[in-house]
Amino acid sequence: MREVVDPYFPGYNEVIEYRKRTGQSTSRRDYFKDILFELDENRRARVVLSIVSDAEHTNPELASDIRKMLGGEALAPMATIPAAAWNAARLNEFLANIDAAIAAGEYERAVSLSYTCLEGFLGAFVRAKFQRDKYENEIIALAKEVRQFLKETISDYPDELLNLVTSTAHAIDRARNRFSEAHFANEAGSWMATYVRDLVNSEIRLLLHFL
Repeated sequence: MREVVDPYFPGYNEVIEYRKRTGQSTSRRDYFKDILFELDENRRARVVLSIVSDAEHTNPELASDIRKMLGGEALAPMATIPAAAWNAARLNEFLANIDAAIAAGEYERAVSLSYTCLEGFLGAFVRAKFQRDKYENEIIALAKEVRQFLKETISDYPDELLNLVTSTAHAIDRARNRFSEAHFANEAGSWMATYVRDLVNSEIRLLLHFL
């Protein structure tokens, strides 16, 4: 657990002595709660997943519910996210949620989160570049608009690179649909979810340069 939080984090006795000197509660409940809530969101999720994995044998159903909450739809970005809200830090938050789903073996959910993340970013990109009353709301149509914008504004880039914008959207759309149509064994689901996650990461990091 200490390695998950910080390998250099002070030991239990040292922290308890400090809490005594500063008039803080020394109960285990408050000790662990304060440490947990002082962590950033990504590390907090990793700590909870580590605890869930260690205790899963005592209540598998509860462990599954906790994993679903960590990787649930409420954590996914929506397609209406303002363009100004997108940056590398925001992408990292979304990637952490996808990673949490993969770590929990929720591969279909990881692909779904990846789809929603890319769709949300493409929608924000289009809204930032085009001022009009109606916008596309489907990932492939959005990708085509983004590719066309890039072709018109950065003509020096090879078409083959810009075409990857739409190719990635098609691949992720198909991956999500395939998960809905077929059951993948753990190994296949794992590599597909991880690959889709990496595609989303690469594409959004590229497009952030032009947002």
